[in-house]
Amino acid sequence: MSAAPAPTLLVALQHLTDPRCRRGIRHPFAAVLALTFLGLLCRQTDFATIPRWAKAHWAALKPALGFTRRYAPHATTLTRITALYSLAEFQDALCRWLAGLLAQEPILTAAVDGKTSKQGHDAEGDPLHVLNVFAHKARLCLAQWAVGDGKETEPEVLKAHLGELLAAYPTLQLLTGDALFCQRPLARLIVEAGRAYLFAIKDNQPDLLETAQTAFADATPETADAGTREKKGARW
Repeated sequence: MSAAPAPTLLVALQHLTDPRCRRGIRHPFAAVLALTFLGLLCRQTDFATIPRWAKAHWAALKPALGFTRRYAPHATTLTRITALYSLAEFQDALCRWLAGLLAQEPILTAAVDGKTSKQGHDAEGDPLHVLNVFAHKARLCLAQWAVGDGKETEPEVLKAHLGELLAAYPTLQLLTGDALFCQRPLARLIVEAGRAYLFAIKDNQPDLLETAQTAFADATPETADAGTREKKGARW
């Protein structure tokens, strides 16, 4: 497959090898994969609910994804096709699409935050907890790593994968996060990597909070390097 960025995910999926026999094909291969992908993003968690969801939105999905039939694919069609396609080719296609998004504008800032999955579960049936790195301006998740069963914290996971993250996104300059990430070892590691951080400070670190308040006691809006904006009723 070509390494050139793809303008849309549908175009990227059109480069995948169709594993079906020519006889009896009713739906475009890329369209079926895109429909399944969108269904999962819309929290349709199995092949029985995706066709019902597609039926309810068929007027919009049919032309947008390139379907030609009057009705949406049946659940058995989705099951058979997704059992045959190459996962490696799909991952490559997804990366080509993401490369196209990243090529439009460099990623400079990303937020780190813990997320608990409502759909993914571990072997014991517990929801998966992950550390998510999200670029708000690009509206794109840059990376995601599992957080252990209480034996490791989100900052420790970030420290373990920081080099990997910065190697993948060399233009990334600033990481933001809540007070959980406001720790000296992590901050030191980010600074040593030549990057910057912006972490919240709360009352659970009274010495650090007092130091910050003292350092900025004489600051004014005119001397500040940054300002605040109103966002959903809160200042940031």
